Amino acid sequence: MKILLVQPPHWSPDGHANFDAVEELLPSRAGDVVLLPELAGSSLPRADYLARVRALAEGSGAAVVGGSHYDGAVNRGAVFDAGGRLLLEYDKVHPYGLELRNGVRPGLPSAGFELAGRRLHVLLCADLWYSAGLAGHDAFDAVLVPAFSVTRWDGPAPARELWQHMSVARAYEFMTYVAVSDWHHETTYQGHPCAGVTGFANPCPETHTGFFTGPPDAPVSTFDLDFARLDAFRHDRAARGFG
Repeated sequence: MKILLVQPPHWSPDGHANFDAVEELLPSRAGDVVLLPELAGSSLPRADYLARVRALAEGSGAAVVGGSHYDGAVNRGAVFDAGGRLLLEYDKVHPYGLELRNGVRPGLPSAGFELAGRRLHVLLCADLWYSAGLAGHDAFDAVLVPAFSVTRWDGPAPARELWQHMSVARAYEFMTYVAVSDWHHETTYQGHPCAGVTGFANPCPETHTGFFTGPPDAPVSTFDLDFARLDAFRHDRAARGFG
């Protein structure tokens, strides 16, 4: 299974402009799953947001994790498959920083979704920092994280390092792939800079340098979800008493 991580160069408060930009960036029929960053839909009305995610899935021939938008006071997103079928609606459970000050309310946890016989889960940005979002479930084969990583540091490096360590920790602890899509680090949100933490955590890389890859240079990057290798890793961990 191939996943495409989308890191657009700019964020717009106009959700339609963001989806237009994503459509221009995506190659046609190039993957199985497309992951958009948080607030790709900005504050689009719910019906408009869902229509744009559905159209992107149908046009790209891939399942699309549509980032999110503000549905009233909740930060909420949706997943559609390539045929335009709604697979999942998910909320941000832990609004953070600016959101709390702007009155964004916590949403409800989601149960994940199934694609091609594999179980995938979506955690919106700061929700990745809470392991309870993954604990207590049967094993997820991949955790997909739409992010908008505003930072208070002078540059993107400290936040990127934190996200890298957190992503690898989640991947290894829960024996799953972790994919993060964020906006480019030159993007700002309400005057706060983005860190551009797009990347891919692999709990079972072939070499020690492969635990985390990113952020990419290109606005669209592709990674293989090698589930046969992941299954072998899980069996080995269980055999060694780590299961």
